[in-house]
Amino acid sequence: MKVILLRDVAKIGRRSEIVDLPDGYALNQLIPKKWAEPATPANMKKIATMKATASLNDKLGEDQFKAALAEMQATPLQIVGGQANAQGHLFKAVHEADIIAAAKKRGISILPTQIEIKVSIKSVGSHEITLKRGGIVQSCIIEVIKANS
Repeated sequence: MKVILLRDVAKIGRRSEIVDLPDGYALNQLIPKKWAEPATPANMKKIATMKATASLNDKLGEDQFKAALAEMQATPLQIVGGQANAQGHLFKAVHEADIIAAAKKRGISILPTQIEIKVSIKSVGSHEITLKRGGIVQSCIIEVIKANS
């Protein structure tokens, strides 16, 4: 019986693959658990549409990421780091959520999984972060400024 896998199944195949399995295994194990569905023409068309949509969304996401990189490299992102002491040390470190909020104010859309902070940001000034998506890895500079109290 030919089935379309709805999730990765060990030793069988990966999600969205069409595999040929014994009828009993497909009907008694995979289909009742919602791990697979019969490979009917309607289901195959649905999977093809889902793959095309996912491919288009991935391409749009990559273009958006490249635009965000260009914007952040053209002008460093300024982040209000909160309260700091006289030496410029922050009372609270800057995290991915702070970077995302500052980027959103400038109209830049990035995800927390795309940001990598190598060294904890605990002081006012310029700091380097890395933005990643797929095979694209780029360093960017952010400016941390002290909050007015």
